[in-house]
Amino acid sequence: MLTHWSPNSFCRKSFVTALVVAVLLPGSSHLQAQSDQSPGSGSDAPAPQQPITNRARQTTQNPGNGSNSDSRPSEVSTSRDPSSKGGHPADTKPGTNPHASNMGPAIAGASVGAGLIVASLIDKYNRSPGKLGHDGPQVPKSFRMSDFVIKGLVYPNWPIVLDFMLDSPGAAQIEITTTDNRHHLVRRIPNTPNRRAYAIFRLPADFGKGLQTAVFHVYSIPAAGGPAQVPSLRTYGLGAGERAVGSVAIDQLTFQPATIHPMANEVANYGFHAHSAFDGVRAEFILTTLFNGHVLVQKEEEDRLSAIPEGERARGIWKARGNPGEHLLQIRAWRGLENGGDWVVAWSPDIVDVVK
Repeated sequence: MLTHWSPNSFCRKSFVTALVVAVLLPGSSHLQAQSDQSPGSGSDAPAPQQPITNRARQTTQNPGNGSNSDSRPSEVSTSRDPSSKGGHPADTKPGTNPHASNMGPAIAGASVGAGLIVASLIDKYNRSPGKLGHDGPQVPKSFRMSDFVIKGLVYPNWPIVLDFMLDSPGAAQIEITTTDNRHHLVRRIPNTPNRRAYAIFRLPADFGKGLQTAVFHVYSIPAAGGPAQVPSLRTYGLGAGERAVGSVAIDQLTFQPATIHPMANEVANYGFHAHSAFDGVRAEFILTTLFNGHVLVQKEEEDRLSAIPEGERARGIWKARGNPGEHLLQIRAWRGLENGGDWVVAWSPDIVDVVK
């Protein structure tokens, strides 16, 4: 059940198996060593994977003539300033991290390394903007918030926003590669540890010729010259397009109470605010756990919501029919091609623990 109010009125498998993203521990010898300590053959824990190196080179293979490919990671600053629209400050609530649970190995084992499949996504899957304009940004069913991939639309000179927090010194890094592999950029976004903030940057004016599909690879990296440990990344929002960016155009996510007992007919209430009008909206409920210090998630249920007008708030009820454990709220919202194709994915700072 979903209702809208304005200030004046007060699953199937993932869209493609290869987009299931959550790795054990890519990109760090320190983290790799942790995974090597997992139980040996015969255990339920997934086997360790090889570290990922030279990520930028992996995503810029054979860019083709006339390409705009820049693997140099330009730096972007972060902000906590109020949004330019919406009448309220940008979100800065960090929320709480999930606890470790016995679900960690299962979720990690159902996932593959983001850095290893970006080139595969570029080479093999539907490049037409039509599917994304109709169905919205494609988010993997299972992924690791410190290293994940989303497939979405891009347009030359579009603003991009990332709302995030790191638990230790380092940076978030985002690579955007069009699915024709002709356009690629890297942006590094340092941030003060345990401080939620967002970064906004623009794609180059020559980043293609109109709407096109692209792979967004978001991951954390250690601080230069510091320990090799990769910081844990908590992502709260990612968006692309003029109507998706102010801070993040879907914000003020709420998901409460902290604990529910479905067998006692207890339900969770959720809500969010839309700075812009969106044609397609999905509320998704994702099981979450902490595994080797990083947040893993796995989608369980989805509510198909009605279009939401600009400036409204949405409210809904979740009955938690799936697995017990801690859950986050994930909102996907997008505008159809006729309305520009802008899109947002947002995650709640709140966690609801389902006890059965």
